[in-house]
Amino acid sequence: MPHYAYIDESGTLSEHQVMTVSLVLFEGRRTADRAHHKVLKELYPALANNSKTLAAKKLHFTDMPSHIQNKVATHLASEKISAVINSHWHTTNEEGHGISFARYTKMVQLLLYKALEMTTGEMNVIIAQQGGWETYEKSFLSEVNKATELFSRRNKQFRSVSYELKPAHSVCGLQLADFYAGTVRKMFLDSLAGLEIHLSSPYDLVQHQISLEDFIDLE
Repeated sequence: MPHYAYIDESGTLSEHQVMTVSLVLFEGRRTADRAHHKVLKELYPALANNSKTLAAKKLHFTDMPSHIQNKVATHLASEKISAVINSHWHTTNEEGHGISFARYTKMVQLLLYKALEMTTGEMNVIIAQQGGWETYEKSFLSEVNKATELFSRRNKQFRSVSYELKPAHSVCGLQLADFYAGTVRKMFLDSLAGLEIHLSSPYDLVQHQISLEDFIDLE
């Protein structure tokens, strides 16, 4: 059964203090959709029998109050989800888009490489579109594919990997990737602020599914 990897980020601007990039991994094409649907049914029980209206609801971490974040995390904690997440702390110096996008690309490469280490067989990678995606799609995906090429060289095995960019709001798996990216970013910011992390925080509820990776250059 092919694996599906969904990648999204949180906190791209320097005023956001820290950026997290998240890859969530599922086995099978519909698995992420089913997990997303189960969460929506818990959040909107009155719509449980109205699949069309329910499907129109979206999950976006930063739009959720804390108690909803915790409720979503509680339900996702029982799902078979593997999340690999890395992060970058912004400096006070403003960077150009080219520098920040190059870093983001390397972060995506690292997550993909880790996902390949965790799996065998075919993988489909869906990455959330950013603004102006039409201008960078081809070159960006070519750079991302270098992680697969490096994995194949190092391990002497061919992996079939496909890539596509999609709007985050239109793909259930990308909404879940956003949730995990937001969860880890919130944990970092709470720790920075000296807030005590307790068992009802979204991170503590799903941390057993999460592998936090250092941001390194694969080469």
